[in-house]
Amino acid sequence: MTGASTAALFALLIVMGALTGAVAGSFAGVVRSRGWRGALRGRSHCLGCHRTLHWYELVPVASYALQGGRCRACRAEIGREALVVEMVGAAAGAVVALGLVSLVVLAG
Repeated sequence: MTGASTAALFALLIVMGALTGAVAGSFAGVVRSRGWRGALRGRSHCLGCHRTLHWYELVPVASYALQGGRCRACRAEIGREALVVEMVGAAAGAVVALGLVSLVVLAG
Protein backbone atom coordinates (compact mmCIF):
# COMPACT_ATOMS: atom_id res chain seq x y z
CA MET A 1 0.00 0.00 0.00
CA THR A 2 1.18 3.50 -0.74
CA GLY A 3 1.45 6.15 1.94
CA ALA A 4 -1.56 8.03 0.57
CA SER A 5 -3.81 4.98 0.49
CA THR A 6 -2.72 3.99 4.01
CA ALA A 7 -3.51 7.49 5.28
CA ALA A 8 -6.91 7.40 3.54
CA LEU A 9 -7.68 4.02 5.12
CA PHE A 10 -6.73 5.27 8.58
CA ALA A 11 -8.86 8.40 8.09
CA LEU A 12 -11.81 6.23 7.04
CA LEU A 13 -11.41 4.06 10.14
CA ILE A 14 -11.40 7.14 12.38
CA VAL A 15 -14.52 8.52 10.67
CA MET A 16 -16.23 5.14 11.08
CA GLY A 17 -15.26 5.16 14.76
CA ALA A 18 -16.78 8.64 15.13
CA LEU A 19 -20.02 7.57 13.43
CA THR A 20 -20.26 4.47 15.61
CA GLY A 21 -19.63 6.60 18.69
CA ALA A 22 -22.33 9.09 17.67
CA VAL A 23 -24.87 6.28 17.29
CA ALA A 24 -23.86 4.83 20.66
CA GLY A 25 -24.12 8.30 22.21
CA SER A 26 -27.58 8.77 20.71
CA PHE A 27 -28.73 5.46 22.17
CA ALA A 28 -27.20 6.40 25.54
CA GLY A 29 -29.24 9.59 25.46
CA VAL A 30 -32.43 7.61 24.81
CA VAL A 31 -31.62 5.25 27.68
CA ARG A 32 -30.96 8.29 29.91
CA SER A 33 -34.31 9.87 29.09
CA ARG A 34 -36.54 6.76 28.90
CA GLY A 35 -34.75 4.24 31.06
CA TRP A 36 -33.30 0.95 29.88
CA ARG A 37 -36.59 -0.86 29.27
CA GLY A 38 -38.26 2.18 27.75
CA ALA A 39 -35.39 2.65 25.31
CA LEU A 40 -36.11 -0.74 23.80
CA ARG A 41 -39.84 -0.10 23.38
CA GLY A 42 -41.67 2.13 20.99
CA ARG A 43 -40.50 4.58 18.38
CA SER A 44 -38.90 7.94 19.05
CA HIS A 45 -41.32 10.84 19.08
CA CYS A 46 -41.41 14.59 19.55
CA LEU A 47 -41.95 15.56 23.18
CA GLY A 48 -43.99 18.57 22.05
CA CYS A 49 -46.50 17.17 19.54
CA HIS A 50 -45.90 13.41 20.13
CA ARG A 51 -45.49 12.79 16.40
CA THR A 52 -43.47 9.65 15.59
CA LEU A 53 -40.15 10.66 14.06
CA HIS A 54 -38.98 9.37 10.68
CA TRP A 55 -35.61 7.65 10.33
CA TYR A 56 -34.05 10.69 8.65
CA GLU A 57 -34.98 12.82 11.66
CA LEU A 58 -32.93 10.53 13.91
CA VAL A 59 -29.47 10.70 12.29
CA PRO A 60 -27.10 11.67 15.12
CA VAL A 61 -25.75 15.25 14.99
CA ALA A 62 -26.78 15.81 11.34
CA SER A 63 -30.54 15.82 12.01
CA TYR A 64 -30.14 18.28 14.86
CA ALA A 65 -28.09 20.62 12.69
CA LEU A 66 -30.32 20.35 9.61
CA GLN A 67 -33.52 20.89 11.62
CA GLY A 68 -32.06 23.77 13.61
CA GLY A 69 -32.59 21.93 16.89
CA ARG A 70 -36.37 21.90 16.44
CA CYS A 71 -39.14 19.45 15.58
CA ARG A 72 -40.04 19.62 11.88
CA ALA A 73 -43.78 19.54 12.59
CA CYS A 74 -44.44 21.71 15.65
CA ARG A 75 -41.08 23.53 15.86
CA ALA A 76 -40.68 22.55 19.52
CA GLU A 77 -37.10 22.91 20.68
CA ILE A 78 -35.01 19.77 20.99
CA GLY A 79 -32.77 19.93 24.04
CA ARG A 80 -29.08 20.56 23.37
CA GLU A 81 -28.28 17.68 25.70
CA ALA A 82 -29.09 15.28 22.87
CA LEU A 83 -26.58 17.00 20.60
CA VAL A 84 -23.90 17.14 23.29
CA VAL A 85 -24.27 13.44 24.15
CA GLU A 86 -24.04 12.49 20.45
CA MET A 87 -20.96 14.69 19.91
CA VAL A 88 -19.22 13.31 23.00
CA GLY A 89 -19.96 9.79 21.72
CA ALA A 90 -18.54 10.70 18.30
CA ALA A 91 -15.37 12.11 19.88
CA ALA A 92 -14.96 9.02 22.06
CA GLY A 93 -15.45 6.73 19.07
CA ALA A 94 -12.86 8.66 17.06
CA VAL A 95 -10.36 8.48 19.94
CA VAL A 96 -10.88 4.73 20.32
CA ALA A 97 -10.45 4.22 16.56
CA LEU A 98 -7.32 6.38 16.60
CA GLY A 99 -5.95 4.26 19.43
CA LEU A 100 -6.65 1.05 17.54
CA VAL A 101 -5.08 2.44 14.38
CA SER A 102 -2.01 3.47 16.41
CA LEU A 103 -1.72 -0.05 17.83
CA VAL A 104 -1.84 -1.54 14.33
CA VAL A 105 0.83 0.87 13.10
CA LEU A 106 3.10 0.16 16.07
CA ALA A 107 2.62 -3.61 15.75
CA GLY A 108 3.24 -3.59 12.02
